[in-house]
Amino acid sequence: MSRELRHRIGTTAAIAIAALLGTTGCSATSNPGDTNVEPASVKKSVVDVVERSAEAVGGSWKVYSGPSVEGCGDGVEDKARYVYIMERSGSTGDKPAEDVKAMAKFWDGEGIATTAYKSGGADPLLGMRGKGGPITTIAFNAYPERYSITAVSACADGNVRDLLKDE
Repeated sequence: MSRELRHRIGTTAAIAIAALLGTTGCSATSNPGDTNVEPASVKKSVVDVVERSAEAVGGSWKVYSGPSVEGCGDGVEDKARYVYIMERSGSTGDKPAEDVKAMAKFWDGEGIATTAYKSGGADPLLGMRGKGGPITTIAFNAYPERYSITAVSACADGNVRDLLKDE
């Protein structure tokens, strides 16, 4: 893989993850104090949708990170969410455009609103972004050398420090 392509993939992935995490607040309800959602439930939801998304595209996926717990935002006490990332290396030869379409179809069936993503340049990198359904946000990057799926759960009741102790 060329140095330029590695840089493009890394930069685009970092932007996608930052966009996902930066736009997700505690959106389970309009009043973050009233969620009444158990952490185990949102953790299971985010893992389930990412793993089933990976199955929808096929291939050999592995966990890159998570499910990791984090706070739901500045000033929000006792609310937590989970981030889960899976990746598939060595995707050269696959058809990213077809895989993005397959992911959009799967996510639509899950009640996730989708938006196609394409980087700039002569050889754009493809992906899909989504929100709603069983998660807050999700992203699929169909980069030839590395596919990835990153999702952020809804917020749940629970203190991050306590949840970290339980893991």
